[in-house]
Amino acid sequence: MTKKFSLMQLFSIVDGRLARTIDDVYDILNHVTDMGEDLMTHHLPVAYSYLKEKNPKWYQELKEKIGFLEKETFESAIHWVEAHNDKYDIPQLKDEFDTSDFGGYMVGNSLLLKKLN
Repeated sequence: MTKKFSLMQLFSIVDGRLARTIDDVYDILNHVTDMGEDLMTHHLPVAYSYLKEKNPKWYQELKEKIGFLEKETFESAIHWVEAHNDKYDIPQLKDEFDTSDFGGYMVGNSLLLKKLN
């Protein structure tokens, strides 16, 4: 299953700098990981790490397309993204990868559990 996201929405995930609201980050990671329930705030870094580890094709392509913006100021980067704000069909990770390990990955890399150890 795919869902459309604009480059401005995806910028935060691909570049790492929050371009719009945190709601976009939740929306993208909830869609991509398809956990069955919404991610909570403390899940976001782990889900993001999982996404980067899987490194889906769309992520690689967008990283290549906007990678040069990492060297730009935030303001310059946003201006460029606004001028090139195409929409992209983003698939879920399970469309490209075996994601049966996602639950275990979330638990094994939980920031809360690491604090307790």
